[in-house]
Amino acid sequence: MSIPVALTDLAGVLPRFGTGYLLTTDGERVKAVHVAPRLLDGLLRLAGPGGGSLRNVGEGAAVTLVWPPRDDPGFSLIVDGTAAPDGDDLVVTPTGTVLHKPVAASDEGAAQPFWITAFLDLAPAAWASAPAYWAALTGSTLSDLRGADDEFATLEPADGHAHLKLQRTTAGSDPARLHLDLHVPDPATAATRAVALGAIVVHTSEHGYVVLRSPGGLPFCLVAHPACLRSSPVEHDGGHRSLVDQVCLDIPPRLFDAELAFWSTLTGWAPRPSSTSAEFTALHRPAGQPLRLLLQRLDDDQPHVGAHLDLACSDRAAELERHLALGATHVADHRHCSVLADPSGTPYCLTDRDPATGLLPD
Repeated sequence: MSIPVALTDLAGVLPRFGTGYLLTTDGERVKAVHVAPRLLDGLLRLAGPGGGSLRNVGEGAAVTLVWPPRDDPGFSLIVDGTAAPDGDDLVVTPTGTVLHKPVAASDEGAAQPFWITAFLDLAPAAWASAPAYWAALTGSTLSDLRGADDEFATLEPADGHAHLKLQRTTAGSDPARLHLDLHVPDPATAATRAVALGAIVVHTSEHGYVVLRSPGGLPFCLVAHPACLRSSPVEHDGGHRSLVDQVCLDIPPRLFDAELAFWSTLTGWAPRPSSTSAEFTALHRPAGQPLRLLLQRLDDDQPHVGAHLDLACSDRAAELERHLALGATHVADHRHCSVLADPSGTPYCLTDRDPATGLLPD
């Protein structure tokens, strides 16, 4: 699986990787050397790659640079280019860049998400104001509307790949809710595995995605859209930071055990009970994933499982004031979180978790 990277975006991608390897050839053998390229004015400068690499290159020779994944599983960064010696150094002009990972080798791997996107499903009455509200709340840029009826929009972060999207529902459909897009190597194989674990297929699209419901009724989609670069926390006036980084599944007591087993097995993320409250269980998020999954056992019964977004905040009080100024309603406060509702009534929470790690401070 490969994700093209625009050359103009290389400066934002490169710092996410460490040192890499330069691959050159003398026509018979490939030589690999460990390098620490620096990007300057669109060119990659490699300090002292060695005489063998310099002899292989000559003037204008094709080379490849490879950065291994920082995490397992993860994406490698591969840059093709043309190289020219500059004294003892080498200067590479990038010609193409991709992020790459192998295709899953098993049905289990094909069902495990390499990325998760949260979709806010908004009623038509909320569509006029909600997209702009969520763009301001997250410090994102609202994309152009798309879809046959302009019913989709993406919240584009300042860096990294998008993990928040909006959808206008049809009149008479369910009230405002949230669903997940699980990005997987093979949606069809993943759907078969999800059904074996208790999910129900709602729709199989000719465009390759599959719509399902979890055993407890939470809608989700299996898609193959590429994404892998987690966005950074957003810094606001006053210096505090925040990030939408968690989806909390609101689960009636009778459905909790089955829903926990389903999501943990499908994603491959191990459950970790909360150290602060018995009602919460988190799934261990692999490095690089944009969203944590938190499962909450509700006190009262509900017809089916719901979900809401959580923000990690470095200063919850300051973040609360910012949201109120944007038009939010303050619903309640708890030990580690505040419950709010957007202008359309969609609930979400501000938490005391560190925006960088997603964890509560010690």
